Amino acid sequence: MKKNILLVLVVFLCGACSDFLNMPPKNTKVVYTMEDVRGAMSTLLFATTSSSYCKGYVSSPVMFNGEYVQYPFTRRNNVSSILYTNDLDLENFLFDDFANPSRGGQNFIKEYGEIKNWEGYLFPSDLWKEVFISIGYINMVLKDLENVPDYNKTDYERIAGEGRVMRAYYLLRLNQLFAPYDKNDYGIPFNFDADVVQGGKRWKQTDLYKKLIGEITDVLEYETVPEESWNIFFNKRIMYAILAQTYQFKAGSCAAEEEDWSKAEFYAKEARKGARVESTIDEQAELTTVPLTKSTTKPHRFALLRFSLYAYGGNDYAPWGRPEQMLVQRPSKELYDLYDENDIRREVYFKEIDGKVYVTKWQCTDEHDINDVHILFRFSDLLLIEAEALARQGKDGALDLLNEFKSSKIPGYSGYTGSDIIGEILKERRKEFVYEEQMNWLDMKRTGASVSRTAKDEETDEIKTYTLEGNDYRYTFPLPADYELRHPSKKNLNDFADVCIDDYNPL
Repeated sequence: MKKNILLVLVVFLCGACSDFLNMPPKNTKVVYTMEDVRGAMSTLLFATTSSSYCKGYVSSPVMFNGEYVQYPFTRRNNVSSILYTNDLDLENFLFDDFANPSRGGQNFIKEYGEIKNWEGYLFPSDLWKEVFISIGYINMVLKDLENVPDYNKTDYERIAGEGRVMRAYYLLRLNQLFAPYDKNDYGIPFNFDADVVQGGKRWKQTDLYKKLIGEITDVLEYETVPEESWNIFFNKRIMYAILAQTYQFKAGSCAAEEEDWSKAEFYAKEARKGARVESTIDEQAELTTVPLTKSTTKPHRFALLRFSLYAYGGNDYAPWGRPEQMLVQRPSKELYDLYDENDIRREVYFKEIDGKVYVTKWQCTDEHDINDVHILFRFSDLLLIEAEALARQGKDGALDLLNEFKSSKIPGYSGYTGSDIIGEILKERRKEFVYEEQMNWLDMKRTGASVSRTAKDEETDEIKTYTLEGNDYRYTFPLPADYELRHPSKKNLNDFADVCIDDYNPL
């Protein structure tokens, strides 16, 4: 099967590659085989797990539509997400008493200036664009996959499964961040058509969730076994985890349906399959570090995806500082006081120096380096989703799961004796997932948390108090002014260059 191709842009990759693809003349007919499409998806997976957060840092970047392709929720975007929570001491965030100020909060002064009052524009705009670069690429791959002349079920399902699940996950995250929790008519705008270059109207959130859930449940019906050394998101455990997160967030929203909590319970249980959570200091620390090697591991026994976005050297994960030089960021007192004195997370996540407590969760050790770890799915989240779902439904078992979880984190824990099981579960979620992706911010949004905090006016050095109400419009990120989905555009398999890998293999 042939297709007409309009070559709009020729993109090449920097670095070790010297033999780039030969580009065919414009407006010629090109046949794309299954091998071509698999190569295109391999390139996306390579970019997802090997690109740097800092554009141009890696030796072999992948570009699409004139933009760098990478895992969208980069470590810079992660730091911006953390600023939305009440988990850092914002009075001291702009730490500048450091040999290299870019390693402290000064490197995030623009984001800090906007987000201290929950009025971010720079970060949401960058995040929106970075997500849709990958979505546009996926749309392109999936369209060409439908037209290959040498169809075979195994390759088709491995490629389509990967693309459809990854795209659904990215769009779920965008809707959680950019759509108001209580207004059904204002879901995010998006399309799945690679040939549509203009964005459409906002979807209703009920329709959007139906579409995204449908994408994943369709893939769950595939008969093909994932290729373990190649696939990332095409993995039943990960699909179950995404559905558990989806139903948990959806259950209290304007798109809520009667069975949301029961489905959150079901999928969380299916994804975890009774596996235990981290219960030692070493296991807890191992979540945010990777071995000092250039290899990438995924997913491991804690149901976590790791992306080694730096393929070389150390990474001190600005703005945290470095343990051998100077620690920089401090937790909010409110957060730190939530941890029991012998909680293993207190030892792993923080360190006290001269009476002051500093964040160490992302610090490298003698045997492990940070290498841009992004924690996506793990058993602690699944256990707590199941516990919350049981409690919300008034079912038995929530207290048992809560005690199982707390006992794994607090040696000698004797059991919860309070009456607010849901509140205790939410408290454990905050303590466990602090500084990870958007986890705590999304919990704040879905539960309607009202918070106040103090931060420094970076121009006057005056300490001011800022307040966010539970139903505040600032819980919804603003869409970029030019939010049309320009990245899902009329591109094709010739619009990327050879990355000098025969096939993607992250191991």
